[in-house]
Amino acid sequence: MEGTLEERFWAKVDVRGPDDCWEWLAGKTHNGYGMIGKGGRHNGMLRAHRVSWELANGPIPDGLCVLHHCDNPGCVNPLHLWIGTNADNQQDMAQKGRAASNKGESNGKAKLTAQDVHEIRQMLSRDISHRVIAKVYGVKRSTISDINIGRCWDWLEEASRDSVKAQPVGQLALGV
Repeated sequence: MEGTLEERFWAKVDVRGPDDCWEWLAGKTHNGYGMIGKGGRHNGMLRAHRVSWELANGPIPDGLCVLHHCDNPGCVNPLHLWIGTNADNQQDMAQKGRAASNKGESNGKAKLTAQDVHEIRQMLSRDISHRVIAKVYGVKRSTISDINIGRCWDWLEEASRDSVKAQPVGQLALGV
């Protein structure tokens, strides 16, 4: 499609009421942000919400981000957008509960579950060797040591020591 960036932009927006999200109708990134070509062949792409901000408010100061009040990455309603630093963006995500967690099972590389760690701690309290525990769970001995000294999974709370010792340990049933 030919025309100015502004003409091409508005042709790809579902404009609704001023309080509604105005959804980007064209191409989007894997995480939902609208994309529009700068114009001309091989000139690159722009994020649609940034274009929306600039069309409504002028240039974005260097180093600043365009953030969404509505938390909808496909929204290009200028009234839903605001300017902030990367730190503002991170704080906004955390306050709204959208910050990714890499703790425990939320970490895509985790080999252990919270239940595994509870059981490992029970085994450690019974003086079962790190080598044996590591073999049972298919992890390195250093992982067991890190759990033991609180270098990893330290945020995971244990029940009272009495109730932990009274609970059966699933992995111990393997004869460990």
